[in-house]
Amino acid sequence: IANMDEVGGGVAGQGGRGAFHWTAHMSAFMLRKMVELIAEGVKTDKGFKEVQLNQDASNLSDHYGLDIRGTQVYNHLRKWRSRWVCISRLKDLSGVLWDDQNKMVVLEEEHYMGHAKTI
Repeated sequence: IANMDEVGGGVAGQGGRGAFHWTAHMSAFMLRKMVELIAEGVKTDKGFKEVQLNQDASNLSDHYGLDIRGTQVYNHLRKWRSRWVCISRLKDLSGVLWDDQNKMVVLEEEHYMGHAKTI
């Protein structure tokens, strides 16, 4: 994680260079709303439609009092998807365990070092 804003510290919203910073609470809110949309059956095989991304952005804007756009939600979903792809690949490797209590992948040190270099 690159900075404290992504783990819930600091102030969310526009940074000094115009970059938007997501807090852990904002990410969780966004992901919960997307799960609700999926449960309603509105997600297509190719992803979410622009109207759904804009709806989530509007929900976030209303809840946090920030100006959040559908493109920001889309980009943040892409980040979460890339993280999930890495975790899924690790979970599929031989000798990899999943610690359900801590929600983490467990590898022996030599395997971890080999895979950490490629990620």
